[in-house]
Amino acid sequence: MGKLFSAHGAARWLSFFAGWVILGRIGAIDLAAGLVISALAAALSLHLLPPVRLNPWAMPAYAARFFAGSLRAGWDVAWRVAARPPQVNPGVLVVPCAVPQGLARDAFRALASLQPGTLPLPGRGPDLRVHCLDMDAPVVAALDADASAFLAVVDAPHHG
Repeated sequence: MGKLFSAHGAARWLSFFAGWVILGRIGAIDLAAGLVISALAAALSLHLLPPVRLNPWAMPAYAARFFAGSLRAGWDVAWRVAARPPQVNPGVLVVPCAVPQGLARDAFRALASLQPGTLPLPGRGPDLRVHCLDMDAPVVAALDADASAFLAVVDAPHHG
């Protein structure tokens, strides 16, 4: 329970409580229950998911890169599937990945899966398997740049 009173614990507690307030009513009993339940949720999350160091200065750059890439890829996918005949060359690429295996790699795969036209597949090892809509597109370069930006945010060491 000592972790709950650390900076990471307080941040998680506050985050869970903010979610409680946003989703619920704001009466005295509701807020008291929210404080207790948020504390339990934060303690459990600290046990199951260790604190991650984030670089707040790198987050805006990563967010801008993510949303710009998502818009660009969305338009590209729409153009490819609307063209007659469709301009697709689907397949699976094996991409070297600088994000270390574990929680950081899982988080990177989850974020990369939100980009249209690519879908990181589950797997182990230093490489990332990615299903892409066009094997000829610069998927490797884009994922490498995304991995570098992601590593700057999570403050994780580069792998390989």
